[in-house]
Amino acid sequence: MPADFALLALPGAYHTSVGALIDSFALARDRVEQVFSGAERVRMETRLRILSPDGAPVSLSDGRLLAVDGAVGGDEPFAFIWLPAFRAGEREQLKARIAQAQPLLAWLRHQFDAGAIVGASGAASTLLMACGLTGDIAIPVARALRPLTGALFPRQRIEERRGLVDHGNLLIAKGMASDLHLILRMMERTLSSDIARWLSAIIGEDYEEEDLLAPDPLVARGQLWIEQRFTGPINMADLARHLSTSSATLNRRFHKVLGLSPKALVSQLRFQAAIRMLEKSTRSIDTIAQQVGYSDSRLFRSMFRQHSGGISASQWRAAAQGAGRHGDAPGE
Repeated sequence: MPADFALLALPGAYHTSVGALIDSFALARDRVEQVFSGAERVRMETRLRILSPDGAPVSLSDGRLLAVDGAVGGDEPFAFIWLPAFRAGEREQLKARIAQAQPLLAWLRHQFDAGAIVGASGAASTLLMACGLTGDIAIPVARALRPLTGALFPRQRIEERRGLVDHGNLLIAKGMASDLHLILRMMERTLSSDIARWLSAIIGEDYEEEDLLAPDPLVARGQLWIEQRFTGPINMADLARHLSTSSATLNRRFHKVLGLSPKALVSQLRFQAAIRMLEKSTRSIDTIAQQVGYSDSRLFRSMFRQHSGGISASQWRAAAQGAGRHGDAPGE
């Protein structure tokens, strides 16, 4: 069922690091509404909630106040928790901040154990170290912060070359220069690869993941064209004309590079979108069928069984609900 994102607003947080998630989330929401802009407007089920340790507005790095939606605490699960970079201060200041943050650290540990992806930037990575999440992982630390981090956590391994470390459900950025790349990585996991790729194109961030876009420029352009239209009626002849090629050439190039036809890619994207709706919304199966591009729900159900290995949409949803309680994947 839907799991929200949480932005953990911390005193002294930098506007750039806070805004990286706020703006990226707004763009992702716009993308979802654009793709599913049919007769019934679809809104993204996932919400972004801004939380502070005590529920009070937070003073950012320049002293301006950031309004929040509530306080940290409780058992409500989150899909992603973002700890933006903040002004660390001197050693004793950071040490005191960590000591005062014990309830917050316990909540973070609880969320992580429940399956949340946790992302942190810059000095915020020290909070992950303090609550024991980093273990023997080599953490990327900016050069200016290394003496401070080393003094407080002398046994923590430091990654000196990379700007981003991705380890299990931890995503840790060296600093604000890597924040957007971290958030794109998270979007790919929690929302979809096409949203992450679209977002990277909008913000101008290079985002390279295997199997996202074909190396053949013609096929890559075809992929993007299909991704923008897959929830509506798609005519492959229109795609061929758009790419100034023939349908036969288009099919041959798609099969050579992707191992499937353009029509099969449409079906695959519809299946992936249906899965996200089944797992993250309470919409009926007939409604989901219409929203991913099927006017006949029987065709949708047939397509779903074909892609899922015989599992029906209702069975998939039931398994996903069970996975939320027991930690299993659908179908296992």
